[in-house]
Formats: sequence, C-alpha cells, structure tokens
Amino acid sequence: MDKVLLVDNDKENLDKIVKGFKGLHHFKLLTASTGKTALDLLNDNKVSVFATSINLPDINGVQLIAFMTRNFSSTPCIIMLDPGQSKPWFTDRGGHEDFLYYLEKPFEFGRLASIIFLGLNLKDEGQAIKGMTLKHFLPLIALSNKTCQMEVASGGQKIGFLYFNKGVLLDAKHDNVTGDQAARDMAIWDGVSITLTKLSKKNMKNPIQTKLIDIAGATWKKKPKTKAPLTRRSLPTPPEDTGQSKLQNSLSRHMNVLRTIKGYHGLAVLNPEGHILAVDTMDESIDFTTFTAEFNNIFAECGRAVNHTGMDRCTGLTVHTPKGIILIITPDVYKYGNFRFIGLMSPEGNGYFMQIQLEKIIPKILGAP
Repeated sequence: MDKVLLVDNDKENLDKIVKGFKGLHHFKLLTASTGKTALDLLNDNKVSVFATSINLPDINGVQLIAFMTRNFSSTPCIIMLDPGQSKPWFTDRGGHEDFLYYLEKPFEFGRLASIIFLGLNLKDEGQAIKGMTLKHFLPLIALSNKTCQMEVASGGQKIGFLYFNKGVLLDAKHDNVTGDQAARDMAIWDGVSITLTKLSKKNMKNPIQTKLIDIAGATWKKKPKTKAPLTRRSLPTPPEDTGQSKLQNSLSRHMNVLRTIKGYHGLAVLNPEGHILAVDTMDESIDFTTFTAEFNNIFAECGRAVNHTGMDRCTGLTVHTPKGIILIITPDVYKYGNFRFIGLMSPEGNGYFMQIQLEKIIPKILGAP
C-alpha cells in the first residue's frame, strides 16, 4: 500500500486530517510534527507523496523539500501554506507544477485528499520521474524569507548557484553566465537536486532587480472573493423518490479519485430523460443543466444510429472540441440501472485515464457490492 507522509506542527490540524482519512483506505498515512521526525520516517519508509508546512520548530519545510530533491527526487510534494500566505500561480500551467503543489490553509479535507491522489497518479503514470523544476521551488524562498546559498544540479551535468537574503535574490551564476540571465536559465531546469547552505558575506551585495516571483514565471495569487458554496439547492431538484440524496452522497465519497485526473472539470449523473441526479464540479461557472441536456440528446441520437446499423447499443461517447473533452458512459443497465455519466475535461485532459477510472468507480457510486 502507498504511504503518504504529512508534516505539520499544528496538532489540531493534524488530528483533523488523521480523523478524516480514517475512512479512506487507498493509502497509509504517516504523520510528523517536527522536521527531524519527518527525516527519520523518510529514511525508514518508502513514501509515495510528501506534504509539509513551511514553518516547523526545527528543520523547516524548505529544507525538507530540498532534502526530497536530493534523496527522493521522484516523490511528488505538497506545501501547506499558513493562513494569509500568498500562493504562487504559474503562468505557464503545463501540469508539471502539480509535482510540487501549493495548498492554502485552511482547506477542506477532501481538497487535500484530491491533491494526494493527484500525486499518486503522477507516479502511476510515470510522470513523476521527471522530478521537480527549479521555478516551482523558488517561491518557497520568498515565502520563508530564506537567507542562504542554493546549489542546483540538473541532469548530472548542469550545476549553478543562487544567493538569497531574506527571500530576495542577490545573484546567480552557472558556467560563465551570471546575474538575471543565469537565474532565468536555471529556472527552467528540471530534475533538480537542491542543496541549501549558509550565505557568505562576500555574496551579500546589491540584489538583482528582477523579482524572484517573475524569474519563476509566476504571480502571487490573490485570494478570490468568497463565493456561496455549492449546495444541494444549487442543483435541479427532482422528486424525492429519485434517490438523489443517496446518489449525491455516494458520488461525493468518490469525487476525490475523479478530481486527481488531469484536466478534470466535473461529472454529472443523469437519468435517461436528462435530469441531473448528482453532480460534482471543479468550476461553479459551468452550467451543467444546459450542458448535460444538450449532450444527453446527442447521446440518444447516437444510440438510435448504433441500433439502426446493427451495432447493438451505444455504451459510451467521447467528443473532442478546442475547448474541452466530453465523455459519456453508461453502466450495465441490468446490473446497475439506467444511468448516464457525463464528464467534462479541459482539451489537454487525460480522457482515456478518466474513462478507466470511471469504469472502476461507477459500480461503487451506484452501490454495487
């Protein structure tokens, strides 16, 4: 079984997470409240995902993440930001930032579980072998106001140095390149091994003018305005005998698996008439009522065409557009009932992986033994 290590000196937060994970048997959770305990656990256990807060009483989270790059470079990591800390938002969102994920406190238990599953999937799909990109690590230096010298190695051949004073970049160099250009060159290095040491006085000169967050190719994400939570009343309300409550609760129990899939935006469960019985969404702006009604009609037409041409019945349909992927799957009607599952993904989403995951969890959502 996969092991996940969570490091946080906030005992109340740790206890809540441990309690929340009791009913989730997909991995074993290890916990630590100090950096030293975390290092002991890492040396004694094969950890599949590592999560840590930045501010710890002894070895801070920045040093722990640097340790991971040197010793467990293919292990996805999560940084749990303290309340009020800004989250970096990378402008080039190619998916690799998921290897080092920044999560803001306070967070819902389900949100943490989703990100852990995302890390597990990165390893399962072989994407974690690329390791960490330096630009995704750099915001940690600013967040922790770190003063240090950073040695960065990449690919066993590239070696460079960056110098920081209280989170501000002073200088950088690799080969014969120095300053701003050296820092920008190194920012895109992947598979990095990072070592942090004490900053010598000779390197404490005037800082580079470019801000560290700009060199990382990111911005500080502003906290969004509070939105009304998505409640049951936000959904179309069918008659009570449709079993909406039971189905919605069942979908909610399994949504953490779905939310780890690259490009996942949402999923709705319909009856043959196109009425929504349950829904999960990552984007409250999606109008699932209109969206599902249109594609339910398309699926019905597809079913008629399949039947007319003697190809039995339509059990699934995938539609690719420049703005997204629509995936429709029906379970075995004789075993599970007449339902339709409609999923929405971004254009670069892993549609095949979502299909495989849906085929696994649909029986569980529908209450199969």
